[in-house]
Amino acid sequence: MNRVGYRTMKATFDLGPSAEKYTVRMGGCQSCPIRCMSQLKIPKLQDYGLSPYVANSCMGYFSPQRVMFKGAKDIEEPGDGKMFAAAIGASLADDYGVWCNYGLIGTDLKHGYESGIFKRVLPKEEYDSIPWHLLEEQDPAFLVDFYRRIAYKEGELSHLGEGAAWVAKRWDFGDDYWNNPKYGLWSRLGFPKHHSNETNAQVGSLISCMFNRDAQSHTLVNLVGSGLPIEIQKEVVAEIVGSPDGIDAPLNYKPMNQYKAKLAKWAIIKNCLHDSLTLCNWMWPMTVSPHKSRNYRGDLALESKFMTVVTGETYTEESLDLAAERVFTLHRALTVKNMNTVDMRNQHDIMTDWIFDKDSDLKAFEPGTDKMDREDMQLALTLFYKEMGWDEKTGAPTKETLERLGMHDVAAELKRLNLLPV
Repeated sequence: MNRVGYRTMKATFDLGPSAEKYTVRMGGCQSCPIRCMSQLKIPKLQDYGLSPYVANSCMGYFSPQRVMFKGAKDIEEPGDGKMFAAAIGASLADDYGVWCNYGLIGTDLKHGYESGIFKRVLPKEEYDSIPWHLLEEQDPAFLVDFYRRIAYKEGELSHLGEGAAWVAKRWDFGDDYWNNPKYGLWSRLGFPKHHSNETNAQVGSLISCMFNRDAQSHTLVNLVGSGLPIEIQKEVVAEIVGSPDGIDAPLNYKPMNQYKAKLAKWAIIKNCLHDSLTLCNWMWPMTVSPHKSRNYRGDLALESKFMTVVTGETYTEESLDLAAERVFTLHRALTVKNMNTVDMRNQHDIMTDWIFDKDSDLKAFEPGTDKMDREDMQLALTLFYKEMGWDEKTGAPTKETLERLGMHDVAAELKRLNLLPV
């Protein structure tokens, strides 16, 4: 139970011990026991032209720290530099509405600066006007200048706000950018890893391949990171997908099997369901429980029970899962249409090389690594496509599956555009 309680201490968890005395309260969604939004009052923020009040969580605080990749100096007491940089950057990014691409805006800045690319692509006058000395001196005042340039599209540097795929193409970022494990670029479509191969190996990897941005899917993470022994996790997974082989102990991963594909589908379907019901996927589904009296089991039918109560219509876990499967298949069909190709396997579901080349002294499936194997991941894609009822060669939804899900109009539109697999 205490592990659950610690999740509510997001101020000090995200910002360090210095945040304790500035924390007003922990906020969160109505009725949720997990208070993941730390709300602080930091008078010193007014010296930077900002409100003393700041509220955020997770990447909202982490991203500015990545922009300050040289580190952040202490401001009022030892160890508070991290908190100040995070609070200043979070305030600016929120007020300006700056997208960070799950923190890659800082990664892109780091690569452009340290590689010397910025000296090549930025006009000299602009490059010289940027207060790089503040970055080098670890002064968070750099963030005030940085976010203004991005928000107001001031100069060439402002293209950082467009995202990794666009700036990498515009400024000719090389393979040392895409394939650097420290950067964590998942795909050349321009989004980072987010609970991917480090989260049950092929299962997390499949989830990351399927979306058009970082997956931001916590369905699987909430189980893997629950704190329950792997033996109990395996029992739970067996109840969901039919075999305990759907999940492995961390850093002791086994080759791909059909149950991992089933678990990946389950995780994605629940994610889509929560987005549709406006439930928090950081909390839901209630797969497990911290109570021994419940045999550590949660209740995966809770969503349907709530929907039935709220709407007066009868819902079941199965009916909601089918609706979510329809949502995700429509998402896939729209991706096929927008990319104008059925070849999702080779054009969309792609992974950068570091995933397969990291930990050079270890082989995939050796204890101690989350390194993936290229052939094994191709098998993983095939098995996942099969579970979804998509074409196993291309990864595109078939006419039969679209019609099974009641999307005859979508099937007809893709046929008209010659975007149905044959």
